[in-house]
Formats: sequence, structure tokens, C-alpha cells
Amino acid sequence: MSLWLWIIAGACLGIIAPPLIAWLMCRSRRTAREGLSGKGLRLTDGLTHVTVDGLEGRPVAVLVHGLTTPSWVFDAIAAGLVVQGWRVVRHDLWGRGGSAMPGKPQDRALFVRQLSEVIEAEAGEGPVLLVGYSMGAAISAAYAEAYPGRVRGLALLTPAGLGHRLDGFTRFCAATPLVGDWLWATFSGIGMRRQSRQAAVRQGPSSTENMQARMALETRTRGYRRAVLSSLRHMLAEDMAPTLKALDERGLPMLAIWGGEDGLIGPRPTKKLARVSPGAGQATVEAAGHGLPHTHPREVLKALTGFGAGL
Repeated sequence: MSLWLWIIAGACLGIIAPPLIAWLMCRSRRTAREGLSGKGLRLTDGLTHVTVDGLEGRPVAVLVHGLTTPSWVFDAIAAGLVVQGWRVVRHDLWGRGGSAMPGKPQDRALFVRQLSEVIEAEAGEGPVLLVGYSMGAAISAAYAEAYPGRVRGLALLTPAGLGHRLDGFTRFCAATPLVGDWLWATFSGIGMRRQSRQAAVRQGPSSTENMQARMALETRTRGYRRAVLSSLRHMLAEDMAPTLKALDERGLPMLAIWGGEDGLIGPRPTKKLARVSPGAGQATVEAAGHGLPHTHPREVLKALTGFGAGL
């Protein structure tokens, strides 16, 4: 073999090996489902992990989690809503928790279809209260626009889609196909675990048991990091202001709950929401960061109690 062929072979190995090793070191999605409560629901795009709490016949609240944290981020809020008299349905978005990772762009259409099929299967015939966290708030708003008759109220916890801050590495990977994919597949797990540790220090104790360890395990699950990157490029790249404006004009009751110390979202989206949806209520938990649902569930539940009582 000539020197150039050796060089080319070495270069190819250097390109392929790092992401391949990272992938081989991850657990399978089947393994990720082991030990989870709830059930698997076969939908159009694959298997979705769903958890339902509360008694049948009660009004239904559907909780939609965000970009990185699976539906267990709502454990405390779900328990509180059940005590308040709700039947609570929550599911893992594609590539997170116990749900499959379909080979499709993680855009509005994919997520709305998943949410629609979960609601049709588990929420009965009446309208539901939608509670969306971060990217889940954007998904919930998109669903409410597509299915207005199925939503009685929309609660947005630190909602994405009105502006957010990303670190340079994430921003580059999301904006750069191929090179960004390689860098993300190789290095994002390390960065995401570091950010999770830093967030735990900044935001304080979590109501979710073993939060850091569970998030670290997510980053070591096949399909998870790819799902996050695809969501950054599609669902989170969409400006949700037109959708929220349309929902406000339609008269849908809405409440946004923000974290006063949220470094990911920042203060500008609160002003943007007030401008595009003047009828939406807004509340701020001053001491909370972006982990609001699991670091300050009592404050969230208090706000949701008042909101739900008026629906």
C-alpha cells in the first residue's frame, strides 16, 4: 500500500473512530426503558413511553417536557396535580427517556403528531390543560394552534421559542451540518454532563431523585444526543411568537411562569410575550433558574392552582 493510501486510511479512521466509540459506549434504547414506570404506546413514528397518574373521570392535565430532561422532570408537579384533582398524562419526547428515536427531523410536525396521538389515546374526549416546559411549551403551543378544541388552557413554564441563549459549541454544531454532527456526536456528552453539574450548583436542590446521575445516563443513551441536536436545528429554531399571538387572539387562557435567575432564557422573552400575547398571565419565581419545574415545584403548583381554578 502506498504512503498516500495509508494517510487516507488513517484519516478516515480518525474521523470515524471517535463518534463510533462514543456510540458503542452508550446503552441501547431498549435498556433505557428497563425499570421505568408507565407503559409503551405504539404511535405512528414509533414507541412512546407514557405515564398516567390519577383517577379516571377527573379533568386531564398533559405535561410536555423540554429539550433534555425526560418526563420524570415532572414527578413532583404530577404528584401535586393529582392531589389537586387532576388526572395527569405525560410522555417522553422522541429519543428521550423510554421513547424511540425515529430517523426524522425533530420539528413541529413530528412533535405535534406525537402529542396528538398521546392525547387521543390517554386523555379521553374532553379538552385538556396543557403544561409545557421549555421546548415542551413551544410544542404545546403548536398543538393548541392545530387542535383548538382539545385545549382548555395553556401553561408555559420557562417557555422556549421567544429567544434563548446557547453556548458557542452548541450554536456552532446546530448551525453547521456534517462538521457540527461529528463534533456533537463526539464531544456533546462531555459538555452536557458538565453543564448538568454546573446547573445543580447554581439552581440548588432538585425534587427529582438522583437528577444528575439520571441526566448523565441519558447522555450515554443511543439516540439521545442526536435527538437534542435535531431539536435545536428544527423545533427550537422556530419563532413561536406568531403562534402565541394567534392563540391570544383566539382567547385561549394562557399563563407563563418564568425563573428570575434563568440564564438560558433571559429577560427579553417575558417582554416579547407581553407584546404578542397581552392576554396571557405571567408570573416569576425570582429564585429559580431554568430548572424551575424540578427545583421549585411548590411555587409552580401554586401558580397552576390559581390558573386551573379559572378554567
